[in-house]
Amino acid sequence: MLASSLVPVGVVVYTQQFRVHAMLHMRPGTSTAWVLNTEDRAFLSLTDAAMYRPSVSDAPADADRIYDTGYAAVPKAHVSWMVGGAPDGGQDGYGRQPRQVYVMYPNYVLRGLFHMRAENRLSDFLATITAPKPFQTLFDVSLLEKGPAGTRVDEWTVLQRHPFVTVNLRLAGAVFDVREGRASRTDPGSA
Repeated sequence: MLASSLVPVGVVVYTQQFRVHAMLHMRPGTSTAWVLNTEDRAFLSLTDAAMYRPSVSDAPADADRIYDTGYAAVPKAHVSWMVGGAPDGGQDGYGRQPRQVYVMYPNYVLRGLFHMRAENRLSDFLATITAPKPFQTLFDVSLLEKGPAGTRVDEWTVLQRHPFVTVNLRLAGAVFDVREGRASRTDPGSA
């Protein structure tokens, strides 16, 4: 009976090892973050999956295609971030306001908005939320490709834009607060 209430939605799952374009079957009214944060199943079940070598280009090259399968199980703990599904509507209200952040990875950055209380420091938000729920919805997202040495993050090339993505904050290299009046600095690896 439960299976008949599930709705297939297209998703793109990014891990450090590969990228998967597939269908995720979700209950109406649930968010992608909720599905990933549930502890009763360690694997994310996907159907009609096409697996690719890791990349962040908007459309993967056919030469990067590794495998096609009717079913794939991806360990949730390995999911870095995911496009598609449904956003977490629970972030609205309760005095929460959008705050722009950079979610850093070795070769790219996700720039987007977390909804959090204005008086909260980013460190407090992350400490409170990531222990029980490492997967969070990031809104109004731009994926930026790492630029050449000496360039600032806000000068990097935008490869993709999404209304929202779901990020695993435990796998992010860092999360930076981007408030007005705080200028980005030159990439420290370029010195």
